[in-house]
Amino acid sequence: MLVAQAYSFTQKARLAVTLAWVAGYVNIVCIVVCGKGVSHVTGTLSAFGKDISDSDWEPLIVSGWLLWWFFAGAFSSGVATAVARARNWKSPYVLPIAAEAVALLGFAITIWVSEAPQIEAGVDLEGAELLVTTAFACFAMGLQNATVSRISSGVVRTTHVTGVLTDLGLEIVNVLRPKAPRRVGGAETPAGLTVNERALLLTLILVGFGLGAGLGGVLLAWSLQLVMLPPILFLFWLVWLDQSQPVADLVREESSLPGVAPGLADLPTSIALFRLRCAGRRRGRPHRLPNMTHWGESLDSAVQVAVIDLSEAKDIEFASAEELCLVAERFDKSGRSLVLAGVAPGHFPSLHAAGLDRLLPIGSVARDVPEALAFARARAGPTRGGVMGDRTAVPSAIRSATA
Repeated sequence: MLVAQAYSFTQKARLAVTLAWVAGYVNIVCIVVCGKGVSHVTGTLSAFGKDISDSDWEPLIVSGWLLWWFFAGAFSSGVATAVARARNWKSPYVLPIAAEAVALLGFAITIWVSEAPQIEAGVDLEGAELLVTTAFACFAMGLQNATVSRISSGVVRTTHVTGVLTDLGLEIVNVLRPKAPRRVGGAETPAGLTVNERALLLTLILVGFGLGAGLGGVLLAWSLQLVMLPPILFLFWLVWLDQSQPVADLVREESSLPGVAPGLADLPTSIALFRLRCAGRRRGRPHRLPNMTHWGESLDSAVQVAVIDLSEAKDIEFASAEELCLVAERFDKSGRSLVLAGVAPGHFPSLHAAGLDRLLPIGSVARDVPEALAFARARAGPTRGGVMGDRTAVPSAIRSATA
């Protein structure tokens, strides 16, 4: 989840279910303990304007403080992601999620050391304790909102539900229409979502936020000092899960080096071969593919046919197969071709489930590199068509392997 952007419905739904409840949970805890909502800033900004008109300086400072730390969290998320990409980190979004977990830990500690108020009496934190506690919470929510928005290309936002509920109302109208149109492409939904998928995604965010708020309210009555333990442990578990599964390297084979693959030495510059390198294993877990969308976007413009050798991959995750589909679609729109080499029977289930067999033409899925390079030569010729050519052979090969 923290390696690449979420383009498909499955990836976005996983993101929504995973993190929406955290925002609802943190928000209700902060409302009860501090008397302030921190997962969104609409009400805070409204209060800020009212405080200015009333010249009420003490609450004005608090409102400005909340706005600043939410902004600081969003800004820090952008900086962390930019640094990770500049340093070629394989999981560019792991740092802001880890920072959110640390910020929530700080939030929990400030509640603990301040000998937080009696919930039954309805007493809120005040003064410096209020400022420090809300700073940690707002910073964490700014981090989460910006990071999830970046991962989902602005489609999934987990820390507020006003827009979610509004969009859901609009989508329900489309769901009830007998022939609702499908969203294809566009900046908001790059992979395309049906109206049913969009409505379900929004519902998941709404339900997740509500369940998180409900769970937080229940656990507040159990232990105020330990109430933040579930979201903190959950976020640290996400970071551990991401870091415990190795990410493969995608290395370009150079024809000038000795011992190159057969047929590579005399390839034209319009064809490039990339090897998937799976160095080492962590607890025997299979490697994930790297960020394939970023790889496709940064590919040399002179390369018209890209061959990826998957021989070292024991299997391919469904999310990685979906990314390969997205690369194939984008290549087709730009007149390029994607060819897969070293495809074994173990790769077929996820490739078929992701729909890659419907995108690649005959010969685009090969068992070895020489066969793939031979096909790439034909695709790079003057009569080469788009990726969406004859698709009759690949589906049958994949179906027979998965039968």
